Amino acid sequence: MTIEQMQAKRETLLATARELASGDGDLSQVKSIMADANNIQERIETIKSLGASAPVATPEVDAKPWKSGINVQKNPFGGSADEKNQKAYIFGQFARHLAGVKSATKWLQSNGHMKAQVEGTTTAGGFTVPDIVSSDLIYLREMYGVARRNSRIYPMSSDTLLVPSATGSTTVYYASEATAITDSQLTFAQVSLSAKKLAVLTIASKELGEDTVIDLGASLARDMAYAIAKEEDNACFNGDGSGTYGSITGILQGVYGLNATKANIAGVVLGAALSGAAFSNFTLANFQAMVAKLPTYADQAKWYMHKDLFFNGVADKLIALGGNAILDIQNAYTTAPTLFGYPIEWVQNMPKSPAATTPVAILGDLTKGVAFGDRRAMTVEVSDQVKFVEDALTYKATERFAFNAHDVGNVNATASLKVPGSLIVLATTTAS
Repeated sequence: MTIEQMQAKRETLLATARELASGDGDLSQVKSIMADANNIQERIETIKSLGASAPVATPEVDAKPWKSGINVQKNPFGGSADEKNQKAYIFGQFARHLAGVKSATKWLQSNGHMKAQVEGTTTAGGFTVPDIVSSDLIYLREMYGVARRNSRIYPMSSDTLLVPSATGSTTVYYASEATAITDSQLTFAQVSLSAKKLAVLTIASKELGEDTVIDLGASLARDMAYAIAKEEDNACFNGDGSGTYGSITGILQGVYGLNATKANIAGVVLGAALSGAAFSNFTLANFQAMVAKLPTYADQAKWYMHKDLFFNGVADKLIALGGNAILDIQNAYTTAPTLFGYPIEWVQNMPKSPAATTPVAILGDLTKGVAFGDRRAMTVEVSDQVKFVEDALTYKATERFAFNAHDVGNVNATASLKVPGSLIVLATTTAS
């Protein structure tokens, strides 16, 4: 490795250490990276002091085996074309390392992606993804995970977490001279988070792992991250509290399921008559009513709905307005559409086809109305025992998360006593 290459590697290590130190990175990992950077600097100084040329490049360290004409369009990692292929290759080598392929372990160690003394087991007893790939996995998950991307994340150090929430404020009184002031209290409630485990299993032949490392890495990252993120959204938006959703009650049912008499629920807007028959039966007034119910503290509110609902139930109304609302029409057809000034997020596992008496859309501020707990990020394990006879490898990805839609408003038959929360739900009525 030449002096220039060593200097470049040292700069990369220092940049990584700075990024970890400025975020929530493990300080012990930062110190370890700094130690590696210092060792490289000492090596550079030693070479310079001896007046010798840099050692001959080691092919295993300096070569770029990922430069093999891979179709970058199918690679889910971030960065330039070379960086995408590099990260996918590293992920694939890491998966082979977990399966016990010694050449993969040696490659990771030689190229600085794994300490020599580490054999794939962390102090917590699990497997972790190499640092250069880890951020891309999180990015993929959040790119598809609408609920996670828009919610406030609460790190969990145990299986359960209680988050305090202020439910009542102190009271102001007009005090008379020489008269005791009436005291009042700030009241609190607790939002409970209970971690649930998501898991995905994939089986691949050893030949695939040996012969197409970069494709395997890209596919594993894409499929596992997508599948887990999709199920997160499914539970967070559609969950009904049953075992199908890990006992999670999502936003739609969290608001809509408050009371059998839906008209009494503060946070629910019922669609026009027969709106259960088709999305086109909704009116702009239905969506306007949702905006009217939304409290002012929900200042980061967005619409959450299936794309079919918007273009089959809203866009045609905007077109009918003609030139009187040209900005509304333009905003509806951009890559970041808005409605009544609020951004729209497509949630493609929310209801696509209308059914009678069913919640179908949300206008809400997830940073205020829900609590999203992160117990453990996605981890990867590989085994050659389950499918030993077939000579195949079993890849497993798991994560643990929690969700609670807590600011759902109240139920009251008297309109003046209804208090909606930061999550407003639109529902269909009886179909024809």
